[in-house]
Amino acid sequence: MPDEWRWPRGDGLADAPVLAEVRSALWLDGRPEEFPLVAGKVQNLRVALPAFHAVEVPAGGVLSFWRQLGRPTARRGFVLGREVRQGCVVPTLAGGICQLSNALATAAHRAGLEMVERHGHTASIEDATAPELDATVFWRHVDLRLRAPWPWRVEISMDADELVLTIRGSVPAAKPAAIPIRREAPSSPAARGCLSCGETTCFRHGTHGAAATTRGRTLALLDAWVPEFEAWLDVEVERFVPVPTRLAFWRARPPAWAGHRFYAVSLLHVFRLGASARLGNGRRQASIVQGQRRLAQAYARSLRPEHVRLLVDQGLLPRLELLGALAGREVVVLATSLPMAEIETRLDAAAKRWPDEASLRDYRAPPDIVAAEARALARAECVVTPHGEVAQVLGARGVRVERLDWQRPATRRAPAGDACAEPRVVFAASSLARKGAREMAAALAGMPSCRVRIVGNVQGWRGRLPEPWQGDPLADASVVALPAHVEHAPRLLLRALALGLPVVATPACGLPKQPGLRLVPPGDVEALREALIDALNAARKHAELEAYIAAERNAWD
Repeated sequence: MPDEWRWPRGDGLADAPVLAEVRSALWLDGRPEEFPLVAGKVQNLRVALPAFHAVEVPAGGVLSFWRQLGRPTARRGFVLGREVRQGCVVPTLAGGICQLSNALATAAHRAGLEMVERHGHTASIEDATAPELDATVFWRHVDLRLRAPWPWRVEISMDADELVLTIRGSVPAAKPAAIPIRREAPSSPAARGCLSCGETTCFRHGTHGAAATTRGRTLALLDAWVPEFEAWLDVEVERFVPVPTRLAFWRARPPAWAGHRFYAVSLLHVFRLGASARLGNGRRQASIVQGQRRLAQAYARSLRPEHVRLLVDQGLLPRLELLGALAGREVVVLATSLPMAEIETRLDAAAKRWPDEASLRDYRAPPDIVAAEARALARAECVVTPHGEVAQVLGARGVRVERLDWQRPATRRAPAGDACAEPRVVFAASSLARKGAREMAAALAGMPSCRVRIVGNVQGWRGRLPEPWQGDPLADASVVALPAHVEHAPRLLLRALALGLPVVATPACGLPKQPGLRLVPPGDVEALREALIDALNAARKHAELEAYIAAERNAWD
């Protein structure tokens, strides 16, 4: 392998000591006129970052900025950004990546690396703080090249406000001290911005073609229609949505253009989801995750530099994090579920209780996806959710949470059944172990005679034979139960509460304490049985009272 190479990523030095760290602000220039080029600079850094992050260079190897990055072209996603040229800051394709070369040169100097090649800027940008060591680059002959006699590693990250570059390495016991730098004044005064200098006689005036927008834009990246988020979102907010396959997607009537570019990925997802439905719950969940990956990729390709604030559906969050689309942007997460790591912990605990239930272990997300979701949630400006358990778990981790109210459906009460008939218990989900089906069957086994209705697939049910039904699943219901280990959309429970039916559920369903709702610990069969018996007794007394009142009215009539 030659001394100078395009070095690959690695994990060999991921735990090596930190030799130097440099932080630099992304949005120093607050002038509205200069926003297009500043946003372009951040976009260019976003595109360039993956070429350097987690790169490991062996002892004696030379890291060349341009060999590592490659030619910056529009096809790769680079846009017009800021470049110092002839004493001015002018719009240039891939402009602004010098912020990365500056940070790399400064960190390399602090770490004691050798500067094989470095060139300083001829002018400084008027809004920038003076770097400890600047390094201009210009394709392809003005380069930054670094070398060290020991192996070293580069790590780069971007949040909404700053770029952070870290160098790690396994250095000898006596590492040479960094040579002090003698600052020299630039050969020309601070550069002026091409979009705000006011010079109209310059040959560059009117030729830069920069975007006309002077402020950032907010964009919502959605995966489905959720009534709580629709009530929270501003009706005028720009949105990316999948092409609707059900009428419910269009209830909010988003702009017609928003979903048109996502026809192929949406329809492919629907086709593959239907094909995987017959192959087991694990395959279906894997298909859902793959569909979210494709949708996230389509969204990432459609983002623009001026999209500086994103409202992101939680299902799309880890893929967008891995794609680097969240770097340099403010992110608000629209969360409907627990973090993946927490879900897997709860399913593992349930699997220990029911070791013969393969469905509790049939799918686990890839580790990189789980880690990416955790990083994105930790950096999020805010998490918005109606789910009480999600709010509690994330709040305990120091994430700022905005709690929404569940949207109850406007509905009429289902027709009452025969007061003398056996009571009916409705299990508000398919017969899945993660929904508490095993606990439900065990609790019903020790109860007085009652009828059981399962809302969904009954395959795998191991308890009292459920009754067949058609029409409204809550018709003639005495009590509705969902003792789930994991539940993210308790829509049927919300409807039951709106109808005035007693509901037994676990905190995993995310509902707040309220009249008519009794919460039991997940996995606790005895507590579930006791709650069901109490609810059935209360329902029976209520039905007898209604029957008595009706009889008295008939007698008076």
